[in-house]
Amino acid sequence: MAPIANGDGLGRPMTVKEISDRAQAFEWNKNIPFKHWLRTTQTLQQEADMYLRDCNFAQAYLLYLRYSTLVLDLLKQHPEYKTPEAKKALRTKLLTIDVVLNNLEKIKPILEQQYAAWKEAQSKRNTKSNHHKQNSADMSDESSTYRQHASKDPALSSASRLLDAGEYQDLAVELAQKEIQRRDAGRRTTKRNGEAYRDQQQRRAAGFWETWVDDIAEKQKADEEVFRKQMESTRRALDGDTDLLPSDPKHTTDHLRDLPPSSSYHYPKITRSTPVDYSPRPPSGNESQAPQPPRPPKQQVLDHSLLVPERPAKAPHPSESLAHMTPTTKDSRELPSRPPKLHDVHPEPPKKQQGVAFKPAAYLENGEPIRPVFLPSQLRRRFLEIASENTRRGLEMCGILCGTAVNNALFVRCLLIPEQKCTSDTCETENEGSMLQYCVEEDLLMLGWIHTHPTQTCFMSSRDLHTQSGYQVMLPESIAIVCAPRFEPSYGIFRLTNPPGLTHVLECKQSSTFHAHSVDNLYTGAEHPPGHVYEHDGLEFFVHDIRPGASNGTVLNKKI
Repeated sequence: MAPIANGDGLGRPMTVKEISDRAQAFEWNKNIPFKHWLRTTQTLQQEADMYLRDCNFAQAYLLYLRYSTLVLDLLKQHPEYKTPEAKKALRTKLLTIDVVLNNLEKIKPILEQQYAAWKEAQSKRNTKSNHHKQNSADMSDESSTYRQHASKDPALSSASRLLDAGEYQDLAVELAQKEIQRRDAGRRTTKRNGEAYRDQQQRRAAGFWETWVDDIAEKQKADEEVFRKQMESTRRALDGDTDLLPSDPKHTTDHLRDLPPSSSYHYPKITRSTPVDYSPRPPSGNESQAPQPPRPPKQQVLDHSLLVPERPAKAPHPSESLAHMTPTTKDSRELPSRPPKLHDVHPEPPKKQQGVAFKPAAYLENGEPIRPVFLPSQLRRRFLEIASENTRRGLEMCGILCGTAVNNALFVRCLLIPEQKCTSDTCETENEGSMLQYCVEEDLLMLGWIHTHPTQTCFMSSRDLHTQSGYQVMLPESIAIVCAPRFEPSYGIFRLTNPPGLTHVLECKQSSTFHAHSVDNLYTGAEHPPGHVYEHDGLEFFVHDIRPGASNGTVLNKKI
């Protein structure tokens, strides 16, 4: 995707070749265990399916192509592929590769058509004027930096309204929860007991391509309505803060009659027994010299005439010079114009329906953009309740942060408690097959992990760094939450730096549980600001415990 044209969308879409080149631009590292690469392929396929359902074809194409490269070419080169378990796992992946290749074939002409349409529109625009190019050349350095990074991000569709997740957190969560409900309903409808996973994938893909045009129009319309309501709610809140009038014209008159005197304004003292006479009279030069009791200037009365009781109807006066200064019953129901600054901060939705996509929330040390991650603010407290017995005994415990991608943002919606072996210094997941299977069935991405330090402070140990590298190697937004309930700070949200952290840890070949690294600055905070993680009170989540013998009700945790 090329330079951004304005705040509402991008400029040039990426070509198929550009997307293909970017799909190959990842580091294939044989030091990463085979099971981590398998988990990566599953994440890629699920994430691609999510972007396809959002009709974000460029990003879906990139992820499908990267998935096929791993499954068809690279995994066979891994040293652990010789084991029977690895060969069996790869054969399972090959069962659904035809679905991925079919999606790639269908997406490619759509991308070519989008680029051709942009090229034609650009040609017409260039023949009219070069004024826009001159304005674009005068943009600030910060904007130019963003344009440079966004030009490499196919997830930022040119048809999308681009918003800042930090400024529109409530909107992001509301849109995500509506989309999650829609996906859950669709998955329940298409899921059939005993049906093979490959058959489910084929049927879902076929259903999408049959109805995708209507689906995207319906989704964009729903998103636009949510956006409009959010903007209206924001304006009303701002109107109340600045003593502006209500936005519903039919209630304006009643509101003004009941409005108490405000200490911030000084209105003229006019008794109800002697209302201001608005009977039309020809303007006279000696009018100001007529004997009468002192009163404020006429202009001041007119400025606040909306507060005067409604006068009887009268015949219109033929004099235009006085009539335009005299308020009428119809005028009294009209709102005064709002300050322009409100429109600058929250622009009106465009007349043309547009999808919503959220801009990158932060950038890696190498300049690559990373998407916003929304984390339920109550999740950490719930995890500590589950881990309380282990904490009392001085044993670590871990959980997996699972979620979904909506509108180019990631939302944690499930705390998965896996089978694990816990000690005072480590916690290792076991039977990862059941964990992966659950995520596949529930259409969940693994977005990171959370664990306790019952006897240590809040930091990332060398063991933690290696664990985090397995999550972050193919999902750069992945996070690690460390909870140290007996120390301050009691928690931290982290990610590996890149560079030097991710590259250095991936190349580290030390096998001991704890070991020193020769490089500092291996990890950094991920919480906003300045990171990409937002904690939100309104984001719902549930807990699922797959440990043997666990009491598991999968209870939905809502805002308290």
